[in-house]
Amino acid sequence: MEPFKFSYKTEKEDAIMVNIHRSGYQKCSAGYQMGPLSRSVYLIHHVVSGKGYYVAGGQTFALQEGDTFLIYPNTVVSYFADQEDPWEYYWVGFLGADVKNLLSKTDFTPQNPVIRTNHSEELKELLLQIYESSGGEYYRHIRMAGYLYLFLSKLVEYSESHEEAVDLSLEYAKKAVDFISEHYSNPISVLDIAADLGVSRSHLYRIFMKNFSISPQVYLEQFRIRQSRLLLEQTALSISEIASSAGYDDPLHFSKVFKKLYGVSPRGYQKAYRETQQQKKG
Repeated sequence: MEPFKFSYKTEKEDAIMVNIHRSGYQKCSAGYQMGPLSRSVYLIHHVVSGKGYYVAGGQTFALQEGDTFLIYPNTVVSYFADQEDPWEYYWVGFLGADVKNLLSKTDFTPQNPVIRTNHSEELKELLLQIYESSGGEYYRHIRMAGYLYLFLSKLVEYSESHEEAVDLSLEYAKKAVDFISEHYSNPISVLDIAADLGVSRSHLYRIFMKNFSISPQVYLEQFRIRQSRLLLEQTALSISEIASSAGYDDPLHFSKVFKKLYGVSPRGYQKAYRETQQQKKG
């Protein structure tokens, strides 16, 4: 047999270093809550059964079996089990010089720190291996890090497998806009938009950022407020009726969002608009 050699060189900037802080598993009782709290490390939880809720960045994420959520360091969060179907999950906390860059390759973002993949069973098994490899011996630290790399590689693999879909996301974006245009007057959420398109919340976020440079939540609110502005200009509906027509159950919340966008209350905008129209006629 002729001599031969197989070799692959990793680029220096692609080298990674991750250290595990701790790992574990928990089957929670009904309503069991952690937080509000903050951690000094990155913390990933993978839900293997049941349901629960994760509160971060002013948002509440309803989670279930197959979901994975990330807690960023020094960020105040809370999470709690469902009362009827409390969750159980595996978790791992870690730090490292290149963790931030590594996680940027996944679908996690501070705005959408939740991922649902088709690798749920694989992720569960890898987190179990991390926990079962724990111990004080140095070789165990290496083994735990190895399984963590495999776990994170699955998340990166999932993200990269969607790059082509994201690059061809204009059709999805158009469908999302059509859905919002048709249903904005109902109390729809970002999850409803994602469900209609058949994509995850994080995937929908990437689609909107690529095509509109804003999140789907911001797009939905801006669309609703623009429609309400037209009603203020063209109808004699009350503020409560306009709020309801724009998909807001609470007129006070509607007024707050409107003022944030236009710098004036809905009633103030309506008054100024009518005065301007009268001046044009006069």
